[in-house]
Amino acid sequence: MGIAVQALPAMLSRLKLTALRDQLDCLLDEAARLDLSLREALAFLCQAEIARKDQRRIAMGTSIAKFPCVRTLEGFEFQAQPSVDPKQIRELALGRWIASGDSLLLQGPPGVGKTHLAIALGREAIQGGYSVLFATAVSLVAVLARPRAKAAWRNG
Repeated sequence: MGIAVQALPAMLSRLKLTALRDQLDCLLDEAARLDLSLREALAFLCQAEIARKDQRRIAMGTSIAKFPCVRTLEGFEFQAQPSVDPKQIRELALGRWIASGDSLLLQGPPGVGKTHLAIALGREAIQGGYSVLFATAVSLVAVLARPRAKAAWRNG
């Protein structure tokens, strides 16, 4: 049985294995350098494809979320805000509250890190496979009030 090696990029494209298609030579060279068995090499190639798909999913989710800036949990200064419990925030970052359908409300005076934490928790949720949309309370109220204003205008 003759295997058409030159058709491999087209086959990888058809299977939507774009990371393998785009990095095939480098990945095969690395697998050979590591002296992997065929089964190990296949796992290595699959791992590269999954990593690329995860990376693209996270980038797309972050773009859709419309975060106003980049914030991470690592960048939050817990010592500057003693009222914020780091253990509780790490627990929230796991996303169990999202999976169980619970809501999260961050409240406090200006400058305590509510927006920072909301963005950082949103980024963690995206990495966990959830969809996120960042909205301020003011913009959310404005969006929710529009249909009511339109209805009042039509009926007025």
